[in-house]
Amino acid sequence: MLTAPARQPTVRTNGESPVRLTRSQLQAVIETCEFDRWMNLQVEALDDKTLTMRLPFRAEIVGTPKVDRLHGGVVASLIDVAGCYLLIALLNKRVSTVNLVVDFLRPAHGELIAVARMVKMGRSVCNLTVEVTGSDGKLAATGRLVIVPSNVTVGEEHQMIGSTASRGSEQEKAMRA
Repeated sequence: MLTAPARQPTVRTNGESPVRLTRSQLQAVIETCEFDRWMNLQVEALDDKTLTMRLPFRAEIVGTPKVDRLHGGVVASLIDVAGCYLLIALLNKRVSTVNLVVDFLRPAHGELIAVARMVKMGRSVCNLTVEVTGSDGKLAATGRLVIVPSNVTVGEEHQMIGSTASRGSEQEKAMRA
């Protein structure tokens, strides 16, 4: 039986370079999120279609200590952030996940590697897939995401409605008083 070759995703760029952020710039964006910084997420590779991220092993992310299995919530979070950060790198815009489907294929162990791939970049929503492998090199989980880009450029988050950036400074002032 013949099968059609896999269709490569395309990213509309209006003549500009598809990747707007470099690996180091994207890593700096990751460092602005307290949860992602706590997870110690590392950008391993980035191009105009894929992002590879590493989640180092740490005892706090083990869900079942007797079998050294990582917590499913951590795996799902890794899928979510890998998809979001690929889109952030391509657009240099903040994004929101509107749908996330995770298929857990086997228990995840040790350091995790997530590879996010753009499936379709639409006008208002983007579809991505993410594959997560464990330290044994076996596929542990897959995810499908629908993500909506905002019109807020990275670094301009104070423009977001209900932004905690402005509240954060007010909270800091109150704590100092």
